[in-house]
Amino acid sequence: MIAPFDIVGVRSSPLMDSVALAGFDPGRDRAEAVSARMRYRLADSLRYIIDQAGSRLPTAPDATEAFLGRLERGPVSPLVFGAYCDLVLAIDADALDAARLLLAEIIAAPNSPPGPFIVNLGDPATDIEADRYRRLVDTDADMRCTIFPPPLEAAARVRSLVGQAFMLLDRGNPALADEVRALVREIVLAAGADDPAATQFDGVSSFMLWGAVILNVEAYKTVLDMVQALAHESGHNLLFGLCAHDPLHENGDDERYASPLRSDPRPMDGIVHATYVSARMHQAVQRVADAGVLDAAQAEEAQAANNANAQHFAMGMETVGRYARLTPLGRAVMDGAERYMAANL
Repeated sequence: MIAPFDIVGVRSSPLMDSVALAGFDPGRDRAEAVSARMRYRLADSLRYIIDQAGSRLPTAPDATEAFLGRLERGPVSPLVFGAYCDLVLAIDADALDAARLLLAEIIAAPNSPPGPFIVNLGDPATDIEADRYRRLVDTDADMRCTIFPPPLEAAARVRSLVGQAFMLLDRGNPALADEVRALVREIVLAAGADDPAATQFDGVSSFMLWGAVILNVEAYKTVLDMVQALAHESGHNLLFGLCAHDPLHENGDDERYASPLRSDPRPMDGIVHATYVSARMHQAVQRVADAGVLDAAQAEEAQAANNANAQHFAMGMETVGRYARLTPLGRAVMDGAERYMAANL
Protein backbone atom coordinates (compact mmCIF):
# COMPACT_ATOMS: atom_id res chain seq x y z
CA MET A 1 0.00 0.00 0.00
CA ILE A 2 1.28 3.47 -0.84
CA ALA A 3 1.61 5.82 2.11
CA PRO A 4 1.52 9.16 0.30
CA PHE A 5 3.05 11.31 3.00
CA ASP A 6 6.04 8.97 3.20
CA ILE A 7 6.77 9.47 -0.51
CA VAL A 8 6.92 13.24 -0.46
CA GLY A 9 8.62 15.07 2.39
CA VAL A 10 6.50 17.11 4.77
CA ARG A 11 7.33 19.25 7.73
CA SER A 12 6.23 18.28 11.22
CA SER A 13 2.62 19.23 11.93
CA PRO A 14 2.13 21.88 14.62
CA LEU A 15 -1.14 20.23 15.57
CA MET A 16 -1.73 17.75 18.40
CA ASP A 17 0.49 14.67 18.10
CA SER A 18 -0.82 11.19 17.39
CA VAL A 19 -0.31 9.69 20.85
CA ALA A 20 -2.39 12.47 22.40
CA LEU A 21 -5.24 11.51 20.06
CA ALA A 22 -5.00 7.75 20.60
CA GLY A 23 -7.52 7.36 23.42
CA PHE A 24 -10.11 4.66 22.83
CA ASP A 25 -13.31 6.59 23.52
CA PRO A 26 -14.80 8.19 20.38
CA GLY A 27 -15.67 11.85 20.06
CA ARG A 28 -16.06 14.65 17.53
CA ASP A 29 -13.15 16.73 18.85
CA ARG A 30 -10.67 13.88 18.40
CA ALA A 31 -11.98 13.08 14.92
CA GLU A 32 -11.82 16.72 13.81
CA ALA A 33 -8.25 16.96 15.11
CA VAL A 34 -7.25 13.87 13.11
CA SER A 35 -8.98 15.28 10.04
CA ALA A 36 -7.18 18.59 10.45
CA ARG A 37 -3.81 16.80 10.71
CA MET A 38 -4.46 14.85 7.52
CA ARG A 39 -5.49 17.96 5.60
CA TYR A 40 -2.53 19.92 6.92
CA ARG A 41 -0.14 17.18 5.82
CA LEU A 42 -1.74 17.00 2.38
CA ALA A 43 -1.48 20.78 1.97
CA ASP A 44 2.14 20.76 3.13
CA SER A 45 3.05 17.96 0.73
CA LEU A 46 1.36 19.68 -2.21
CA ARG A 47 3.29 22.86 -1.46
CA TYR A 48 6.49 20.79 -1.48
CA ILE A 49 5.61 19.20 -4.84
CA ILE A 50 4.75 22.54 -6.45
CA ASP A 51 7.91 24.15 -5.10
CA GLN A 52 10.18 21.32 -6.23
CA ALA A 53 8.53 20.90 -9.66
CA GLY A 54 8.75 24.57 -10.55
CA SER A 55 7.98 25.25 -14.21
CA ARG A 56 7.49 21.54 -14.96
CA LEU A 57 4.14 21.68 -13.12
CA PRO A 58 2.97 25.26 -13.50
CA THR A 59 0.01 26.41 -11.42
CA ALA A 60 -1.95 29.61 -11.04
CA PRO A 61 -0.73 30.98 -7.68
CA ASP A 62 -4.05 32.54 -6.69
CA ALA A 63 -6.03 29.37 -7.42
CA THR A 64 -3.43 27.23 -5.67
CA GLU A 65 -3.43 29.33 -2.51
CA ALA A 66 -7.22 29.45 -2.54
CA PHE A 67 -7.39 25.67 -2.62
CA LEU A 68 -4.74 25.22 0.07
CA GLY A 69 -6.64 27.65 2.26
CA ARG A 70 -9.87 25.69 1.70
CA LEU A 71 -8.05 22.45 2.48
CA GLU A 72 -6.66 23.70 5.77
CA ARG A 73 -10.02 25.16 6.79
CA GLY A 74 -12.28 22.18 6.10
CA PRO A 75 -12.76 18.67 4.71
CA VAL A 76 -12.50 17.68 1.07
CA SER A 77 -13.66 14.60 -0.79
CA PRO A 78 -11.60 11.43 -0.29
CA LEU A 79 -11.10 11.54 -4.06
CA VAL A 80 -8.76 14.51 -3.52
CA PHE A 81 -6.49 12.27 -1.45
CA GLY A 82 -6.81 9.69 -4.22
CA ALA A 83 -5.91 12.22 -6.89
CA TYR A 84 -2.87 13.17 -4.81
CA CYS A 85 -1.75 9.52 -4.83
CA ASP A 86 -2.19 9.38 -8.60
CA LEU A 87 -0.21 12.64 -8.84
CA VAL A 88 2.71 11.14 -6.90
CA LEU A 89 2.68 8.05 -9.12
CA ALA A 90 2.58 10.19 -12.26
CA ILE A 91 5.53 12.27 -11.09
CA ASP A 92 7.45 9.12 -10.20
CA ALA A 93 6.80 7.79 -13.73
CA ASP A 94 7.80 11.17 -15.25
CA ALA A 95 4.30 11.39 -16.78
CA LEU A 96 4.16 15.16 -16.54
CA ASP A 97 1.11 15.66 -18.76
CA ALA A 98 -0.92 13.40 -16.48
CA ALA A 99 0.58 15.08 -13.42
CA ARG A 100 -0.48 18.55 -14.68
CA LEU A 101 -4.07 17.37 -15.16
CA LEU A 102 -4.15 15.76 -11.72
CA LEU A 103 -2.75 18.83 -10.03
CA ALA A 104 -5.34 21.00 -11.79
CA GLU A 105 -8.09 18.61 -10.64
CA ILE A 106 -6.88 18.83 -7.05
CA ILE A 107 -6.62 22.63 -7.04
CA ALA A 108 -10.18 22.94 -8.41
CA ALA A 109 -11.68 20.69 -5.71
CA PRO A 110 -14.24 22.33 -3.38
CA ASN A 111 -14.74 21.59 0.28
CA SER A 112 -17.06 18.65 0.89
CA PRO A 113 -20.47 19.01 2.56
CA PRO A 114 -21.07 17.64 6.07
CA GLY A 115 -20.57 13.90 6.01
CA PRO A 116 -21.08 11.27 5.29
CA PHE A 117 -22.32 11.64 1.73
CA ILE A 118 -23.67 8.30 0.40
CA VAL A 119 -23.03 7.48 -3.26
CA ASN A 120 -23.51 4.46 -5.47
CA LEU A 121 -20.32 3.38 -7.22
CA GLY A 122 -20.43 4.29 -10.90
CA ASP A 123 -19.13 2.16 -13.74
CA PRO A 124 -15.30 2.13 -13.49
CA ALA A 125 -15.12 1.58 -17.24
CA THR A 126 -16.63 5.00 -17.96
CA ASP A 127 -16.53 6.95 -14.68
CA ILE A 128 -13.15 8.43 -13.68
CA GLU A 129 -14.08 8.73 -10.00
CA ALA A 130 -15.39 5.17 -9.85
CA ASP A 131 -12.21 3.94 -11.51
CA ARG A 132 -10.11 5.77 -8.91
CA TYR A 133 -12.08 4.10 -6.14
CA ARG A 134 -11.64 0.73 -7.85
CA ARG A 135 -7.88 1.09 -8.26
CA LEU A 136 -7.08 2.54 -4.87
CA VAL A 137 -8.98 -0.02 -2.80
CA ASP A 138 -7.41 -2.91 -4.74
CA THR A 139 -3.93 -2.53 -3.25
CA ASP A 140 -3.35 -5.85 -1.48
CA ALA A 141 -1.35 -8.11 -3.82
CA ASP A 142 -2.17 -11.09 -1.61
CA MET A 143 -5.93 -10.52 -1.78
CA ARG A 144 -7.26 -8.72 -4.84
CA CYS A 145 -10.51 -6.84 -4.25
CA THR A 146 -12.65 -5.94 -7.25
CA ILE A 147 -15.68 -3.68 -6.81
CA PHE A 148 -18.62 -3.14 -9.17
CA PRO A 149 -21.67 -0.87 -9.32
CA PRO A 150 -24.35 -2.15 -6.92
CA PRO A 151 -27.85 -3.34 -7.85
CA LEU A 152 -30.09 -0.33 -7.35
CA GLU A 153 -32.62 -2.10 -5.10
CA ALA A 154 -29.91 -3.45 -2.82
CA ALA A 155 -28.21 -0.04 -2.71
CA ALA A 156 -31.47 1.64 -1.69
CA ARG A 157 -31.94 -0.91 1.11
CA VAL A 158 -28.42 -0.35 2.45
CA ARG A 159 -28.77 3.42 2.14
CA SER A 160 -31.81 3.11 4.41
CA LEU A 161 -29.82 0.94 6.84
CA VAL A 162 -27.13 3.60 7.08
CA GLY A 163 -29.74 6.19 8.02
CA GLN A 164 -31.31 3.88 10.60
CA ALA A 165 -27.87 3.09 12.07
CA PHE A 166 -27.09 6.77 12.56
CA MET A 167 -30.48 7.33 14.20
CA LEU A 168 -29.77 4.44 16.59
CA LEU A 169 -26.29 5.79 17.37
CA ASP A 170 -27.67 9.30 17.92
CA ARG A 171 -29.96 7.82 20.58
CA GLY A 172 -27.63 5.32 22.20
CA ASN A 173 -24.03 6.25 21.34
CA PRO A 174 -23.94 9.89 20.19
CA ALA A 175 -20.17 10.25 20.70
CA LEU A 176 -19.53 7.55 18.10
CA ALA A 177 -22.13 9.03 15.74
CA ASP A 178 -20.36 12.39 15.95
CA GLU A 179 -16.94 10.82 15.40
CA VAL A 180 -18.06 8.82 12.36
CA ARG A 181 -19.61 11.91 10.82
CA ALA A 182 -16.35 13.82 11.31
CA LEU A 183 -14.09 11.04 9.99
CA VAL A 184 -16.13 9.63 7.10
CA ARG A 185 -16.82 11.97 4.22
CA GLU A 186 -18.21 9.45 1.73
CA ILE A 187 -19.86 6.04 1.99
CA VAL A 188 -19.60 4.33 -1.38
CA LEU A 189 -22.08 1.53 -2.01
CA ALA A 190 -20.71 -1.22 -4.23
CA ALA A 191 -20.99 -4.91 -5.05
CA GLY A 192 -18.45 -7.69 -5.18
CA ALA A 193 -17.72 -10.22 -7.88
CA ASP A 194 -20.39 -12.79 -8.73
CA ASP A 195 -17.76 -15.54 -8.91
CA PRO A 196 -17.76 -17.35 -5.52
CA ALA A 197 -14.08 -18.16 -6.02
CA ALA A 198 -13.21 -14.45 -6.17
CA THR A 199 -12.24 -12.46 -3.09
CA GLN A 200 -15.34 -11.31 -1.25
CA PHE A 201 -15.55 -8.26 1.02
CA ASP A 202 -17.92 -6.63 3.46
CA GLY A 203 -16.31 -3.21 3.72
CA VAL A 204 -13.07 -1.64 2.53
CA SER A 205 -11.10 1.43 3.58
CA SER A 206 -7.86 2.72 2.09
CA PHE A 207 -5.23 5.16 3.33
CA MET A 208 -5.12 6.50 -0.22
CA LEU A 209 -8.82 7.41 -0.08
CA TRP A 210 -8.80 8.83 3.41
CA GLY A 211 -12.29 9.61 4.63
CA ALA A 212 -14.05 7.05 2.40
CA VAL A 213 -15.52 3.64 3.13
CA ILE A 214 -16.75 1.20 0.49
CA LEU A 215 -19.58 -1.08 1.62
CA ASN A 216 -20.75 -4.23 -0.14
CA VAL A 217 -24.53 -3.91 -0.38
CA GLU A 218 -24.94 -7.68 -0.02
CA ALA A 219 -23.08 -7.84 3.31
CA TYR A 220 -25.43 -6.02 5.70
CA LYS A 221 -28.86 -7.22 6.74
CA THR A 222 -29.71 -5.45 10.02
CA VAL A 223 -29.29 -2.06 11.64
CA LEU A 224 -26.80 -3.52 14.13
CA ASP A 225 -24.80 -4.92 11.22
CA MET A 226 -24.54 -1.38 9.92
CA VAL A 227 -23.70 0.09 13.34
CA GLN A 228 -20.76 -2.30 13.46
CA ALA A 229 -19.77 -1.51 9.87
CA LEU A 230 -19.66 2.22 10.64
CA ALA A 231 -17.60 1.63 13.79
CA HIS A 232 -15.32 -0.80 11.94
CA GLU A 233 -14.53 1.21 8.80
CA SER A 234 -14.33 4.57 10.57
CA GLY A 235 -11.90 2.87 12.96
CA HIS A 236 -9.61 2.03 10.04
CA ASN A 237 -9.76 5.65 8.88
CA LEU A 238 -8.97 6.83 12.41
CA LEU A 239 -5.87 4.60 12.56
CA PHE A 240 -4.81 5.70 9.07
CA GLY A 241 -5.01 9.30 10.27
CA LEU A 242 -3.12 8.60 13.49
CA CYS A 243 -0.28 6.75 11.75
CA ALA A 244 0.06 8.91 8.62
CA HIS A 245 3.59 9.70 9.78
CA ASP A 246 4.24 7.57 12.88
CA PRO A 247 3.73 3.80 12.38
CA LEU A 248 1.85 1.56 14.79
CA HIS A 249 4.55 -1.14 14.77
CA GLU A 250 8.01 -1.98 13.49
CA ASN A 251 7.29 -5.43 12.03
CA GLY A 252 8.35 -6.07 8.44
CA ASP A 253 5.82 -6.00 5.61
CA ASP A 254 6.81 -9.54 4.65
CA GLU A 255 6.00 -11.01 8.09
CA ARG A 256 2.70 -12.92 8.25
CA TYR A 257 0.59 -13.91 11.26
CA ALA A 258 -2.80 -15.43 12.10
CA SER A 259 -5.59 -12.86 11.75
CA PRO A 260 -8.76 -12.65 13.88
CA LEU A 261 -10.88 -11.60 10.88
CA ARG A 262 -9.22 -13.39 7.94
CA SER A 263 -8.59 -17.06 7.22
CA ASP A 264 -5.19 -16.38 5.64
CA PRO A 265 -2.06 -15.10 7.44
CA ARG A 266 -1.82 -11.31 7.35
CA PRO A 267 0.84 -8.61 7.87
CA MET A 268 1.06 -7.21 11.38
CA ASP A 269 -0.54 -3.96 10.25
CA GLY A 270 -3.67 -5.89 9.32
CA ILE A 271 -3.62 -7.76 12.65
CA VAL A 272 -3.36 -4.57 14.69
CA HIS A 273 -6.13 -2.93 12.68
CA ALA A 274 -8.43 -5.98 12.91
CA THR A 275 -7.89 -6.34 16.64
CA TYR A 276 -8.51 -2.66 17.31
CA VAL A 277 -11.69 -2.48 15.24
CA SER A 278 -13.02 -5.63 16.95
CA ALA A 279 -12.91 -3.73 20.25
CA ARG A 280 -14.41 -0.66 18.59
CA MET A 281 -17.30 -2.72 17.21
CA HIS A 282 -17.83 -4.23 20.67
CA GLN A 283 -18.00 -0.77 22.23
CA ALA A 284 -20.39 0.49 19.54
CA VAL A 285 -22.81 -2.36 20.18
CA GLN A 286 -22.43 -2.39 23.96
CA ARG A 287 -23.18 1.29 24.34
CA VAL A 288 -26.43 1.15 22.38
CA ALA A 289 -27.38 -1.97 24.34
CA ASP A 290 -26.62 -0.29 27.68
CA ALA A 291 -28.58 2.79 26.61
CA GLY A 292 -31.76 0.73 26.45
CA VAL A 293 -32.60 1.72 22.88
CA LEU A 294 -32.76 -1.84 21.46
CA ASP A 295 -35.83 -4.03 21.22
CA ALA A 296 -35.74 -7.63 22.47
CA ALA A 297 -34.62 -9.13 19.17
CA GLN A 298 -31.91 -6.50 18.76
CA ALA A 299 -30.70 -7.08 22.32
CA GLU A 300 -30.27 -10.77 21.54
CA GLU A 301 -28.48 -9.92 18.30
CA ALA A 302 -26.21 -7.51 20.19
CA GLN A 303 -25.20 -10.19 22.67
CA ALA A 304 -24.32 -12.64 19.89
CA ALA A 305 -22.40 -9.95 17.99
CA ASN A 306 -20.35 -8.99 21.02
CA ASN A 307 -19.56 -12.59 21.86
CA ALA A 308 -17.99 -12.79 18.39
CA ASN A 309 -16.29 -9.39 18.72
CA ALA A 310 -14.76 -10.42 22.05
CA GLN A 311 -13.46 -13.68 20.57
CA HIS A 312 -11.93 -11.83 17.61
CA PHE A 313 -10.28 -9.32 19.92
CA ALA A 314 -8.81 -12.07 22.12
CA MET A 315 -7.44 -13.89 19.07
CA GLY A 316 -5.90 -10.71 17.72
CA MET A 317 -4.37 -9.67 21.04
CA GLU A 318 -2.73 -13.07 21.41
CA THR A 319 -0.92 -12.48 18.10
CA VAL A 320 -0.17 -8.83 18.88
CA GLY A 321 1.12 -9.70 22.35
CA ARG A 322 3.43 -12.41 21.04
CA TYR A 323 4.78 -10.90 17.87
CA ALA A 324 4.07 -7.18 17.47
CA ARG A 325 6.89 -4.73 17.97
CA LEU A 326 4.63 -1.82 18.79
CA THR A 327 5.76 1.78 18.63
CA PRO A 328 4.73 4.20 21.40
CA LEU A 329 1.76 5.16 19.22
CA GLY A 330 0.84 1.52 18.63
CA ARG A 331 1.09 0.78 22.34
CA ALA A 332 -1.12 3.74 23.20
CA VAL A 333 -3.73 2.61 20.65
CA MET A 334 -3.77 -1.01 21.78
CA ASP A 335 -3.58 -0.22 25.50
CA GLY A 336 -6.78 1.77 25.20
CA ALA A 337 -8.54 -1.09 23.43
CA GLU A 338 -7.28 -3.59 26.00
CA ARG A 339 -8.44 -1.47 28.92
CA TYR A 340 -11.89 -1.11 27.38
CA MET A 341 -12.25 -4.84 26.76
CA ALA A 342 -10.94 -5.77 30.22
CA ALA A 343 -13.53 -3.49 31.84
CA ASN A 344 -16.40 -4.85 29.74
CA LEU A 345 -15.86 -8.61 29.81
